[in-house]
Amino acid sequence: MSNKLKKKTAMDRETEMQGARMLGKHVSEEKGRILLAVTMLACATPVILGIRLWDQIPQVVQTGLIGANGQDDSLPRWAVAFLLPGLMCLLNFLAHYQLRVNQKRMTIPPTHVRFVGRWGFPIISVLFCSGMIFQSTGGQALPLVFVTPCVLGLALMMLGAHMYDCPEDSRIALRFSFMEHNAPLRSEVHRFAGWVWMAVGLVAIICVMVNPGSSVVASAIILAALAAPWLYGRSRSAKLG
Repeated sequence: MSNKLKKKTAMDRETEMQGARMLGKHVSEEKGRILLAVTMLACATPVILGIRLWDQIPQVVQTGLIGANGQDDSLPRWAVAFLLPGLMCLLNFLAHYQLRVNQKRMTIPPTHVRFVGRWGFPIISVLFCSGMIFQSTGGQALPLVFVTPCVLGLALMMLGAHMYDCPEDSRIALRFSFMEHNAPLRSEVHRFAGWVWMAVGLVAIICVMVNPGSSVVASAIILAALAAPWLYGRSRSAKLG
C-alpha cells in the first residue's frame, strides 16, 4: 500500500512538472537572464531623470510622510535621484531570484504572483520613482507626454517577453500566413519579436527620461517595432523559399 502511494505521488509530481512546462510556467535559464537584465535596466532608468533634473531638485525633499518621531520623513536629494531607483533594482533582483528558486523546487506560484515578481518593480520604478523626482522639482504630477511613452514601453517589453518563447497554442501570438506549417520559422520570428520589442520598449523609456520632448519619436519607434517581426518574417520566408 505504501509503495502504491509513493508511486502515485511520484506520478502526480511528474504530471505536475510536465503540466508546468507545457503551460509555460517554466522560464528557461536564457530567458530568465534576459528578463533580469531588461527589468534591472528599466528599474534604473529614473536615475537618468534624476541626473537631468538634479539642479531643480531641492537639497531636502519633503515626502509628506510622518516618521516614528512625529517629524516629516524627508529625503535628501541623492536619495530621491539614486537611492529609490537603486532600491527598486535590489527588490527586483530578489524577486527574480526567488522565482528562480521556486521554479527549481517546483513550487511555482500563481500567474499573477509571477507577473508581479517579474514586472512589478520596473513598473513602480519607472512611474513612481519618476513621479517622485518630478514632484520634488515643483511639478504636480507626471506629464502625459512623459507617462504615455513609458507605459507603452513597459507594455511592449512585457509583450516581447511573452513572444520570446510563447507556445504554438498561446492565445497571444503572431499568426502570419507565411509561418503556417513552418515551425522553425515561427519560432525564429517570435524570438526576433521578443528581442526587438524588449529592446525598443526599454529604449523608448530611456528616450523620455533623457528628454520628455522626444515622446513623439519614442512613440514612432514603438510603432515601427510592432511591424518589424512581419518584415523580418517575410524576408526570411522569401529566402527559405
